[in-house]
Amino acid sequence: MSVAQHLRDELNCPETVLGRRYMVLMLATIVWSILFMFLTAEYPGFAPEGSTTLFAIEGFIFLVFSVDFVLRLISSDTRDGKAMLLLVADALAILPSAIVVFVHLGLMEAQHVEVLALLRLFRLLRVVKLLRVSNLLSHIFGVSVFSLVFGVMAAHLGIRVLFLTVGQSVGQSIYTFLDRPTLLLAVTAVGSVFGIALAITFGVVKRKQIDVTELHRTSMDAVETFEQDFKTVFADAVPQEKREALFNTYRRDMHLFVNAELPYEVFKQKTKDFLYEIREVVKGRASMDVPYHAVLVQRLSAFLTKTQINFNPVFYGWLKLLGNLYFVLVMVAAPGLTGLLVQMLVIFVFQGLAVIIEDMDHTVDRNATIFNAKILRV
Repeated sequence: MSVAQHLRDELNCPETVLGRRYMVLMLATIVWSILFMFLTAEYPGFAPEGSTTLFAIEGFIFLVFSVDFVLRLISSDTRDGKAMLLLVADALAILPSAIVVFVHLGLMEAQHVEVLALLRLFRLLRVVKLLRVSNLLSHIFGVSVFSLVFGVMAAHLGIRVLFLTVGQSVGQSIYTFLDRPTLLLAVTAVGSVFGIALAITFGVVKRKQIDVTELHRTSMDAVETFEQDFKTVFADAVPQEKREALFNTYRRDMHLFVNAELPYEVFKQKTKDFLYEIREVVKGRASMDVPYHAVLVQRLSAFLTKTQINFNPVFYGWLKLLGNLYFVLVMVAAPGLTGLLVQMLVIFVFQGLAVIIEDMDHTVDRNATIFNAKILRV
């Protein structure tokens, strides 16, 4: 692997300690740069033009972003159109900070800034950079509710900054067009529906988790019971080596399945083969028909079925749309720094619960797993 390829892989998905620390620095800088955009738009006196505070903050942002741009430039694949487009966006996002630094150092005339005032809008491209990098949060810090919700929080922070920046550029704030008391009715109504939907869905998926846990345990108890019968009742018909291979292999397959290392279709076929081999042994004894059909087959079938019953993706799409609508309503109903803090708290609570519900609904997967069904030892 070439140095450029290794550097590109490390920037896109860091594996080394140095790479992870660098990505943490990038995430912190991007978040701070967007938050700084919000503060300067909402509170113009926070860092006025020409101040040392503005120069220090923009200088730090310019330095970090420039290093990242150079690293991505020297490791980029010119044949990758998407990567080159993102590289151009990164360069444009650096430009406003570069202008502030150059003016403060006397490398550019101050009057030129008036002409290039619209270049401040390029800072909004940092939101795109944040959304791109935020996907690595779970990879760096591990899977948690915060890491899974961070992307949504970043997106709505970007939307809030977009409204403020555009309003600042056209000289008219969006909040002047809104009747806030009336808007609060919509916030309450949508929030109530969203909260009720989450509460009901949480109860459903929690019940499903408990069912999967119980079905797994009773299924394996049935398998163990049949293994005991093979040791005693059918000891002469089934050699020890064949018996141990049959049951131990199925236990291993079950372990792989509940850890999402064996696909459902493959495990279902292995279950059919396992049941067929047992049936071939017990079919000559009528007293085994009920335990086989009514216990072993029913329990294994119920367990497999329950693990595959999920809410329709359309439902999660509706839940996501409802959540984003609610978060936007909170944004326009609550301006200012306090409004931002309230909005981020609301997103963390409500979107966090939505993430937990979707994770619980997929009881034996490994996709950002936090709350899989508890598989008891047998």
